[in-house]
Amino acid sequence: MEVADWSSGHATTSSVTDSAGDTFTEVTSVTASDGAQLSVWTAPITVSGGTKPTIVAKPSATADMGMAVLEYSGLSAAAGSAAVDQLATASGTTSTARAVSSGSTPATTAANELAVGFYADSGFGNTLAGDPGYTGRVNAAPAGDIELFVEDGVVGKGATPAPSVTTGAQTIWEMATVVFKS
Repeated sequence: MEVADWSSGHATTSSVTDSAGDTFTEVTSVTASDGAQLSVWTAPITVSGGTKPTIVAKPSATADMGMAVLEYSGLSAAAGSAAVDQLATASGTTSTARAVSSGSTPATTAANELAVGFYADSGFGNTLAGDPGYTGRVNAAPAGDIELFVEDGVVGKGATPAPSVTTGAQTIWEMATVVFKS
């Protein structure tokens, strides 16, 4: 799941919980120059038994927040960072509308892994577009507070995925690519 926070006090996500009792672990985060934070959390869903639990992300202080929750089957059931093969993060500010990326991850170590690109910015009405080489899953834009985009694709052994998202001009953004083990 992706969580994005923005506040003038630079709030961050301090925890993620669900009503089923699943254990969420933060596997990466990236903070932009305006204090906006994108964090990626994962949990093997073993407790809920097929029901849809309520998921809560708790910020460290009052903040604008956005969440994108995705569920995948067929991935590693390992907890926390043990479910991750590779990752990359980046942040920046665009001068013109263009594609941005976390950059390439290190080479993947196995076949049939899932590369997920997570994007966030602090809003202001951008129209977002995903990388044509990936499948867009969540597009929460345009918005005036937090904008999110999530895309994914299956990659082979030795791949160095670097999905991108096209965003607007003068945009402060954060992006993470996480490759989950199969």
